[in-house]
Order: sequence, then C-alpha cells, then structure tokens
Amino acid sequence: MAHDHNESFHVDNFAWGNARTRRKDYWNKEREEQWVGLWKEVRSRDSGCYNCPKDCHYTISYPGRHTYFLKCFNKLTYSMAAFEEIDFNYNILGLTSAYGMDGFSTPQVLAFAIELFEAGILTEKELPGFPEGGADRFFYLLDKVVHREGIGDILANGVYQAARQIGNGAEEYDHNTTKKVEQVPLKLGVVNYPFFLMYCTGEKMNITQIEGSFPQAPIANPEKRKKFVENWSAAPERFKKWLLEWEPKQHMPIEASVNVCDWNEAMHYVDDAIGTCAWLSSFRGQFGGSPPYHLFNLPQIIGLAAGIELDSDGLLEISRRNRNLVRALNIRRGLRRDVEKPPEDHWKVRDAEMEQKHLDAYYEFKGWTNDGIPTKETLDRLQLEYVSEDFIGRGILPAD
Repeated sequence: MAHDHNESFHVDNFAWGNARTRRKDYWNKEREEQWVGLWKEVRSRDSGCYNCPKDCHYTISYPGRHTYFLKCFNKLTYSMAAFEEIDFNYNILGLTSAYGMDGFSTPQVLAFAIELFEAGILTEKELPGFPEGGADRFFYLLDKVVHREGIGDILANGVYQAARQIGNGAEEYDHNTTKKVEQVPLKLGVVNYPFFLMYCTGEKMNITQIEGSFPQAPIANPEKRKKFVENWSAAPERFKKWLLEWEPKQHMPIEASVNVCDWNEAMHYVDDAIGTCAWLSSFRGQFGGSPPYHLFNLPQIIGLAAGIELDSDGLLEISRRNRNLVRALNIRRGLRRDVEKPPEDHWKVRDAEMEQKHLDAYYEFKGWTNDGIPTKETLDRLQLEYVSEDFIGRGILPAD
C-alpha cells in the first residue's frame, strides 16, 4: 500500500470533512498523474523503522518545512478534511508532525470547528478574522489548538469533549466518535458485524488498531477466494471455513463474527506485547493472507529470543490476559455496555436487535457479564486474581 498511487478506494469511499460527505468519482487518471508528479518532487526516499524489511515510510521534504516521515492514511486525512488537494496535505503535515499531533483525530477536530462556524454555533467572537478558504482556515485553527489559545484551548480536548463544552447544538456535530475518541471517518452502507463488535468493544483508540487479520469484506470471485484461503498460512482452520462460505451481501453467522473480532484484537495485543509492527503481522492478514509473522510461527521466535516456551494457545492466553487487564482499567473508570456502540450514522442500514444479539454473544464468549464486566472466573483463570479482588472490594462484582 505504501507504494500504490491509486487512492480511489480512500477518496471515493471514505468521508470528507468531519465525516459527513462522500465524494463519489472524485478520483481520475488526471488527478493521479498530478498527485504522483508532486510526490516525486517532495519525496526524498523510501524508508522504514530500524532493522525492518518493509519500506513503508516516505521521507518528505516539503519546501519551507522540516523533513518528516509519511505513512498510511495520514497522506490524505488533512486534504480530505479541508476539501483540498494533496499539496495541502504535504504542507500541513510538515507542521503537525513537528508538533507531534495525531493525523486521524486532529484534522477531524479542525473540520468540526469549521462546521460549527458555518452553522453559526461558533462566530467571529470565537474566531476573529477567520479566513475564507479551507487551507487557510486549517492553518488558523491549527495555530489556535497548538497554543491552546481561545477556542483552541477547547478544541484541543477533541471533538467529544469540545462539543459538550461549546454546547448550543454542537453535540449534533459529534457523530464520528466511539467512546469519546475520534475514529477513521467512514460512513458506509450495510452494517458489518465483526466491525460492529470491534467498534463497540475495542479498548484501543482507533479501529485500525484492532482490524487486520481477517478480510474486511467477502471475496466475490470464488476462485480468488479459494486461492486466498489456500495461501492463508496465518489463519486457524475455522477462519478459512468461514471465509470460504462468506458470500457478498450476506452476513457471517454470529459465532463467526465474534471469533473474527476476537482474533483481530488478539493478534494486535500480541504485536503490542512483543513490539512487532502490525504491518508485518496483525494488520497484514487481510491483504493476501500471508503476513511474515503470525500465530503459528511467533511462539517459536519468542522462544528463541526470550527462552519462553509457548505454543499458539499460550500466545493467545497472554494476549487475552493483557486484553482483560486493559478492560479492567476501563471498567474501573466507568466503562459499561451503554457506551459500547459505534456512531449512529456509521452504517445506513442497521438492525438494532441483531446488533445486541452479537454483543450478547461476544460478552459470553469473552467471559464477561451482560454489562461487559469480566467475571471473577474469567479473571482468576487468566491469573488476574488481584483484579477480581479489587472489583469485589469496589462493588463492581458481587462478593459471592
């Protein structure tokens, strides 16, 4: 993906602005040639992290900005949020990367402020001398946020908190956060249940930190699907069966959706625990099905490096222990089932009853209560007895 210049998947299907607008048929050959031409001017080399075989970074030297690394969807987030071309994205990243700002949430916060201004919720009082053009407005707002000056002090708290601090109807424009955190700006058609579960129950900040081991959509061509599965060395057998049986415009069984969600998140927790880049493991499975590191060879690698004797089940057990420990921290801070939901307009076609059935099945599979709290039995089995004792002492779990 780092070397693919066809951006039609992102710009034609992902949402622009603060996740409200889709621009179908935006991409064309002329635009691709323009973007590639500019890329050749500002890219100095391909690079990667230390000792990694994958050169998935661009080193960008934009005139007047410091040299920075560019990776993944950051290439598009600012230009799409501001309704600008790619030149603007290269330019503003030279500032935001120096400031250490997140490339997913920051552009949504800035676009959110523009929406509020256009709706009359923010005015010249909060935004004195607010420019006309999208690019100029973004630079103006970025300066306010970075220095926490005026309205920028509120916007720096993120869309969810800022909407509630601003009030006066601003909450209606917060429609792309899950558990108070900005998500990748998507507005899609029919609900995808594995992703519904990942959005609802994930302990990570963004869906891209959970997805990846299982394809996002069914492979329509039966021959290509069969070939994918034949080469899918990273997948346990039951996932191969579910993918083979998954037809376009159909939902997988609830059992499959629950297991896909669990496997996706488990492999990311494995990567987090050993310091493996998701591009070489957990996020790569959906692209060709053959990541170099996976559930069946990582135990041997860990054994050689650290002397820890593991098999695949043992590796999953560690990931689930970590998962439940993070879950427990969030439960202590007040996380419950009532906030485990994606944005209301994330998918056009929803089935509320079926969504709750998936959530019920997922909680049961994980060994959690119907409110999403890990049970004493689950915590104790994962050697987290001190957590169950803490929960009982706090009244989160019953003493009996």
